[in-house]
Amino acid sequence: MPIYINKDGQQTGPYEDHIVIDQLKNGTLSPSDLAINHGGTSWQRLGDMFPGIGKSGFEPPIGSTAAASATPVASAPPAVKKGGGCVKIGLIVAGLLFLLLGVGTAVGSRFIPSVSCDLAESDARTIDKLKADIDKAKKDGDFDEIGELQIKLDAELAGATATQRYCNDDKFRNNVIGGAGGVLAALGALMVLIGFFVGRRK
Repeated sequence: MPIYINKDGQQTGPYEDHIVIDQLKNGTLSPSDLAINHGGTSWQRLGDMFPGIGKSGFEPPIGSTAAASATPVASAPPAVKKGGGCVKIGLIVAGLLFLLLGVGTAVGSRFIPSVSCDLAESDARTIDKLKADIDKAKKDGDFDEIGELQIKLDAELAGATATQRYCNDDKFRNNVIGGAGGVLAALGALMVLIGFFVGRRK
């Protein structure tokens, strides 16, 4: 609604509300100046029409000591603490856990028992003994015994092929586990290293 202003006995206007509010804020108008709405019947102070808006009281000239002291100074924002905080600690702790777990897995994979490899070693010893017995029987000229020993040797060789294959599978499995442990340990070491550098000042 349009507003008429009476300042120092001089009437001006009409003005829109936002114009009057802006002039109150920048000091062109004072809360003690009078105003009346278009079609109104009584004048009232701008401070009553727009309570809490505008400058009141004496304002020292710009540049004076009083003005400087009255001017609010924006406080500097608190300095952001550097250092990485939880991220730094989390990386180091997780890295150490990965490192220990990886080393333990890699070393432990060397000691995983394998029944197939035990059987393969037992078959190898049996085969070596049968070959030695056959050589001895040949030297003694005991051809009947040579035939029996050869049959046993052939049977052992057939079984040893299967147990050796299973043993190789177990060794491959252990190597894979050991390799995974090595990768995990390397990842853990990298995380620890990154953790030490997180948040360092440049």
